[in-house]
Amino acid sequence: MKNVNKILTISLLTSSVLLGATPNIGDVNRQIQAPKDLPKKVTPLVDIDGVKKYKEPMSDDKSGKTIFVKDFKIENAIHISETELKNLISSFINKDLTFSQLQEVASIITKEYRKQGYFVARAYLPIQNIQENDNVIVISIIEGNYGEFKLKNTSLVKDSVVQNMLDEAKKDNVIATSTLERSMLLINDTPGVMVSKAELMPGAEVGTSDFDIETTSQNRLDGYVVADNYGSKYTGRNRVQALVNVNSPFNIGDKLTVSGLVSNGADLKNGKIAYSAPLASNGLRGEMSYSRTDYSLTKDYKYLNADGDSEIFDLGVSYPVIRTQSENLNLSLKFANKDMNDYQDSDKTADKNIKSFVASVAYLKDYSLLGLASRFDSNFNLTTGRLNSDNSNVDTGRYNKIDFYVSILLYLNQTFSLNTNLTAQKVLGSKNLDGSEDLSLGGAYGVKLYPDSEQSAENGYIFNTELFSQLPNINQYSHKVGLFYDVGNVYMEDSSQDANFDRATLQDVGVGYYSNYKDFFLKTQMAWNLNSQAISSETTSHGNTKLLIQAGMVF
Repeated sequence: MKNVNKILTISLLTSSVLLGATPNIGDVNRQIQAPKDLPKKVTPLVDIDGVKKYKEPMSDDKSGKTIFVKDFKIENAIHISETELKNLISSFINKDLTFSQLQEVASIITKEYRKQGYFVARAYLPIQNIQENDNVIVISIIEGNYGEFKLKNTSLVKDSVVQNMLDEAKKDNVIATSTLERSMLLINDTPGVMVSKAELMPGAEVGTSDFDIETTSQNRLDGYVVADNYGSKYTGRNRVQALVNVNSPFNIGDKLTVSGLVSNGADLKNGKIAYSAPLASNGLRGEMSYSRTDYSLTKDYKYLNADGDSEIFDLGVSYPVIRTQSENLNLSLKFANKDMNDYQDSDKTADKNIKSFVASVAYLKDYSLLGLASRFDSNFNLTTGRLNSDNSNVDTGRYNKIDFYVSILLYLNQTFSLNTNLTAQKVLGSKNLDGSEDLSLGGAYGVKLYPDSEQSAENGYIFNTELFSQLPNINQYSHKVGLFYDVGNVYMEDSSQDANFDRATLQDVGVGYYSNYKDFFLKTQMAWNLNSQAISSETTSHGNTKLLIQAGMVF
């Protein structure tokens, strides 16, 4: 009997070695990602009614009367320098000009103000004695100041909150597209409210303008339900996840979010609750969240009776430095406390705590590249943290790392578009990270052929590119096909700690079909191995192909 037990023990140990490292809570947490590229309901920015379009100057009165103009003097130009404005009209200096030509000079200055976003500003010729001024013509500027924002609010957010966000535009005093657009976009970004009307009105004082603003409600609830097969073989391939936002539950523009994920067999369960609220009327927001994940290993690892859990608490703030329709720059700072545990036969094999601060910069810009409409999207993160472990762990202690994501979407024409993404990470210092902080090449958003835990390490990159072809719509059914290529490579900061780690480049190629019908969507992708190593983190009989399916609805 003893010999039988020895043989059984040796057999189990051998199986474990052949399978590779046992999946742990760090590997499992990498599977918990919010779905990307879901259909979005965009709140459009309303046009401002009452804005008078710029009119060309009246035609020459044909009187033939002219006056010699020695120079121009521009008064009350605050937000555009006099030097810059005079450069625009330098061709009119030291010439005999008619009255209509002088009006043209004023119109050129007005156009420049409108071009730079000062949409009520105007230049005019005040009453003046030209001879006493030695033939120097004075042009006066009314840049236009904010008067009163008259608010009619029927949204889920208190009047005072919305009014304060509008009044933020007054801080620069002068009426400009940049300040007014920012305020209206920040209102639209606030859960439970959106601007439905904006109208320019004459102000009570000379040189000022009032605005009639109407705001209405966004939906009290929104969210999504998604099913996919993005999971791990050992915790459940098929998964369902859902998220519900309760918009402005306390009528202050706050948001309560509840989300969850469960795999088939319930071998992976995750739940999260988050709350965010405005901290100031300038767009500064705070957020806190708590999430818990539980897992148990099945299939080839079932004999280990392995399971684990994690609890993560996040607290952070974010601020939109730039907020326009075509360009956004956001700064954020987040503190995270992660408790992670692994067990085998009820014995704790890992007990880790990570406390970290993450400073992030997110930048998005719509622009023209070689005459083609394009979108640049990026995110840069600097993380500093400390790992504490009750088990022997060489990675215990302080660590620092940087990671970033860059995406360029290029619209080649009305049919074709090209999307290119680069994700990269680098540890700062000569120290390896805990596996939960590594970059993994696999997963539905990496090299798609491979599982989430495939080939992970401290440093590396993932490059994805996909060419899309839009297909003709069928009533409300829109769809497109894509041809994609993925490649990635990671390496350890200190390879001496793991003699079994073999650096390799993973790559695949594949096709995708993507469709939307009203609030429903379907995403199907087939990936093939492209001269890369076989899958090592899972046992599979079809290691050279993989079918990924995601379907769901937004509401």
